[in-house]
Amino acid sequence: MLHARILRSPTAGCGPVAVDESSIASIPGARVVREKELVAVVAEHEWDAVRAARALKVTWAPPCTPFPPMEKLHDHIRQATVTGRQVPVNKGDVDGALKAAQRVVEAEYEWPFQSHASMGPACAVADVRADQATVWTGSQKPHFARDGVAKLLGLPPDRVRAAWIPGPGSYGRNDAGDAAMDAALLSRLTGKPVRVQYMRDEATGWDPKGPAGVYRGRAGLDAQGNVIAYDFFGKGFTRQDVATNESDPKDTLAGQLIGFQPKPTVIFQVPAEAYDFANKRCGWECIPPLLDRASPLRTGHLRDPLGPETHFASESFIDEVALAAGADPVAFRLKYVRDPRHAAVIQAAADKAGWSKRPYPNPRRGKGNVMVGRGFSYTERNGTIVAMVSEVEVDRRSGRVWAKRFTVAHDCGLIINPKGLELTIEGNVVMALSRTLFEEVRFDRDQVLSVDWTSYPILEIQDAPERIDIVLINRPDISATGAGEPATRTVPAAIANAIFDATGVRIRRVPITPERVKAALARA
Repeated sequence: MLHARILRSPTAGCGPVAVDESSIASIPGARVVREKELVAVVAEHEWDAVRAARALKVTWAPPCTPFPPMEKLHDHIRQATVTGRQVPVNKGDVDGALKAAQRVVEAEYEWPFQSHASMGPACAVADVRADQATVWTGSQKPHFARDGVAKLLGLPPDRVRAAWIPGPGSYGRNDAGDAAMDAALLSRLTGKPVRVQYMRDEATGWDPKGPAGVYRGRAGLDAQGNVIAYDFFGKGFTRQDVATNESDPKDTLAGQLIGFQPKPTVIFQVPAEAYDFANKRCGWECIPPLLDRASPLRTGHLRDPLGPETHFASESFIDEVALAAGADPVAFRLKYVRDPRHAAVIQAAADKAGWSKRPYPNPRRGKGNVMVGRGFSYTERNGTIVAMVSEVEVDRRSGRVWAKRFTVAHDCGLIINPKGLELTIEGNVVMALSRTLFEEVRFDRDQVLSVDWTSYPILEIQDAPERIDIVLINRPDISATGAGEPATRTVPAAIANAIFDATGVRIRRVPITPERVKAALARA
């Protein structure tokens, strides 16, 4: 078996012009394997492959600066050409109602690119023979890895065996599929079994990303504070520059580097809730990818695709509209949610958290060095309804936000395994908490800069909540509708709304880092 390492261009989108194979001549058994724009090194010993990857001299095409400056990403999104547009919710006369409104509330929200940042970089082994192949992979969907390898090699799927090996979780589409395709291609080219092991920087820097976007809400209120118009639009990158799986080589780095043409799916999302506004419009617009192939900022499914992004904005905006209407956030939601099942979940979360025991607005808002607040959020996903209260502490001096406690009411129909369900909800909360407070892919004009735990920090144990209280609502008469992702989308707005309740300052961009908190407090 050979060990392999892939060489990635220091500037995204720039292929190799020349490879100096003599630069690794001193490393025993190491050699270059090249197919079109894919460059790799192989060796019998892994450390020799690592050394060869570091020593190999490659001349790359001149930098083409494929990315905008990071600080201008959201302006780029606002100004970008639209490749697809849908308005799936269009009820009444929104424009007319906005013109007639006594007051119009408007706000914009921003979400960054985010990485899977799986605990371990991907690894795969492939053994390709003349008429069959075996690939060992940690892919979330090994049956699709089999199909993709078969297409790459020109073999019938029944001549390819994919053996699943435990690996780091992906919650969508991480780098495992890319490693499997790399291993299969290199095994074909070398005629030997090949083990591909990514390094930390490659895993975080080049995995498919959750998409960045900009979201805008407008609401019209009459003289009594009633909502007479609601308008919500998202604009950003599709959630599928690459498909949800690796069943086609065109959706992997190796496939794109050797000539398979990617074909992004234009797909976005609108809020999923049951607010019954008389005039309501929700839509989205997609924009082109920053780089059309082999991009470290290619988008793919990340836990609850586009869910936390969209609902961070929509549920933060609902809180802003409630404030403008002079209403308690829970009472405001209950006023406009007519569906009794949805209303029951909202009420259950509020009751469990003791929402009614404290007046609204917060009488201690903005007071003290450690400011305390609570926030509410409610969402639905594919029939599963979640409502949540987040209680936070905000340190005025450091800007640190500690989401101390969560209360979650969860209705996914028939409950089959209560303990497993509770653990799944807790996992949703903690992962989404990390994405809300810490996670943002950083990049410059040429490449992704978030390549390790320092440049892409995630939640650590000291940042975990003290308590997560869960109310499970069992409905045996309704088929189970799933719990793997719904609570994820409810978390970001619950935290943002709690920060506002604590400080009186609204933060509309994720991640809500200490630096952004301090800057917002300084502007207030």
